Amino acid sequence: METKIINNETSSAIDEKKQIRLVNRYPKYLKSKSKQMISHFGEEKTEQVFSVAKREYPKLLKKTPTFITPMYDALILTAGKMAALKKGMNAAGISTEEFVKFSIEETRATGDKIPSFLLKMGGKIYLSKPIRKYLKKVGKSATENGWPTKVIDGKENDDFEMSLETRNCQMVAFWELIGEGDIRPYCTFFDFISAELLGVGLKQVSTIDSGVCKYCFYKKGQVEWPEAVRKVLTN
Repeated sequence: METKIINNETSSAIDEKKQIRLVNRYPKYLKSKSKQMISHFGEEKTEQVFSVAKREYPKLLKKTPTFITPMYDALILTAGKMAALKKGMNAAGISTEEFVKFSIEETRATGDKIPSFLLKMGGKIYLSKPIRKYLKKVGKSATENGWPTKVIDGKENDDFEMSLETRNCQMVAFWELIGEGDIRPYCTFFDFISAELLGVGLKQVSTIDSGVCKYCFYKKGQVEWPEAVRKVLTN
């Protein structure tokens, strides 16, 4: 199913001063990936990747929408940084699947530096009733500004603690807008690696292709990686 970027009446571009600040900070983001990138692909290819990423990032910011919702704006900004890196990797002959696998492994390596009890505590907090109440407000704000989102509490007979539904996913729409639509089969990988680090169970019940992207979160249980991402990780 096709996703569409919402119109400018509900989602304006990032203001110019903020774009400049973000561009100035981008080298620090790349530096945080440097060690893992060199380990995987070597110094020469890493330099090539970073050169292209730095050139592409300002262009992507000009196309980055805002949803007047801090959590969702942060997600889109993170996607923009990753997309510029992906463009650099693809330009250096590194496939999209390798980008996905590298991103997951690099995130795991970063998570290994954080005490596990802190990560698990974060997972418990994320699924707590006060945070779910907050997430419902976030979903309402995102919906009003063009990214339809619904947060649902699990009931007594449900096996999940919380479910999240999105329609017309603006994350996918953004990747497609900037010419990186081949990420679509793997677009949920960041949600799943985040759940893995936080020690919460996560399963995707329906995909964006059905019109409704739905996830179920569990206090206990495994992260059930989507088949496309699982294949990337095992190849």
